[in-house]
Amino acid sequence: MAYVYQVSFDIKPEQLTDLEIGSALERALMALRALLPDQAGYVSSRGMHSIDRDSATHIVFQSVWSDWDEFQNHIKSSIAEDRVIREFKPHLSVDNLTTHQFEEVD
Repeated sequence: MAYVYQVSFDIKPEQLTDLEIGSALERALMALRALLPDQAGYVSSRGMHSIDRDSATHIVFQSVWSDWDEFQNHIKSSIAEDRVIREFKPHLSVDNLTTHQFEEVD
């Protein structure tokens, strides 16, 4: 059974000119992909941004873990949160940041 940890937030349309979504998201994802594979139980990770952009661009980072204990260790370590937040910090409000935890359904 797999477990997914998700960090997400929105970027306002007026902030898009200050932020190159693709390159910022790619830098954060590359850093995480370098760090996370060394963590026990790591399966994969994915970074995404919404393309509908009606009122805001939604940024999502997910990491997938194979083992409950290692999933819990990752959550406590906040590696993913710290990297993503540092990359987008000038455009991020703490009220806007959400995290979710999922269990895959077989």
